[in-house]
Amino acid sequence: MKMFARRTALALSLCAPFAVAGVGQAQAQAAAPAPTPIKMIGFGGATNIPVWVALDKGFFAKEGLAVTLDRTAGSREQIADIMSGKYQFATSAFDNIVAYTDGQGATKFDDFDIVAVLGVHSGLNSVLVRPEIKTYADLKGKTVAVDAVASGYATVLYQILKNKGLEKDKDYKIISVGGTEGRVKALKDGTAQVAIISSPQDKDLEKEGFKILDDAAAAIGDYQGSAYVVRKSWAKAHEKEMMALVRAVIAAQNYVFDNKAGAIEVLKARTKGLTDAEADALYQRLTGPGGLSRNAELNPKGVEMVLKLRSVYGNASPSSPAKYIDTSYQDRVRGK
Repeated sequence: MKMFARRTALALSLCAPFAVAGVGQAQAQAAAPAPTPIKMIGFGGATNIPVWVALDKGFFAKEGLAVTLDRTAGSREQIADIMSGKYQFATSAFDNIVAYTDGQGATKFDDFDIVAVLGVHSGLNSVLVRPEIKTYADLKGKTVAVDAVASGYATVLYQILKNKGLEKDKDYKIISVGGTEGRVKALKDGTAQVAIISSPQDKDLEKEGFKILDDAAAAIGDYQGSAYVVRKSWAKAHEKEMMALVRAVIAAQNYVFDNKAGAIEVLKARTKGLTDAEADALYQRLTGPGGLSRNAELNPKGVEMVLKLRSVYGNASPSSPAKYIDTSYQDRVRGK
């Protein structure tokens, strides 16, 4: 009987540490906070690569965020969805933010407070034309497809055409068809003969016989293309999540520059049918002149160009860049 008692006590003593460890592990798991859901919306194209990297390489997850990314049909729909609270974070053309802030967007909002907090790229787009168009001169009397008539990359295209001798509202017709997919469709069905198209759709169209007349960034000079945007009111009320988003985006954007192999891996996983050679060429463009910005910085000269074009084509008088930008979150992350 004594032998049995001693054996039972020994068995219990051996099991005790595992039981305590098991309880501790379960308590730790129970105490771990659930990731905070963040709904994000943007446009199509490979310029999404920093967000794809943040999703696929765990930068958002590391910050305790469960981010989902949806594609918008166009700037009008995107802005409405952000303002309604359906989405908390977005990538959008910086020009859109300027237009809507100044009350010149497709829809008016009394409480509009969306601002740019980080930069994505400096105008990664191409001027695409149908196969029958050989030069800019051939576009006289033809139709231009844009997202929105007075915002987005429309003003960029108007200026490029002006530099080539074609005047807005005189030498060509303008139609609003929404985002990249709408503009691609307009080119394919002949509704329009020219449009601004992002990568890799520009290269896909080139393979089908369409022509790239210009790299928009090269043709226009410094330009703030897409930016990461958020409502001021949401950011103020969710400072912890906002700081986490900024940290993750900066880390992911720099990863694209610093880890070519990893970035190309994400590109190929996210872009169907992309060959090794195409992926390499696309990567070079994304990280080259006019491409993504290190540290997700906004381009000061590019911002000024956006404001200048809005004054010419938006019938507007934009004020100081500070009206449309809030870099305070980025400054805090980078210790400025």
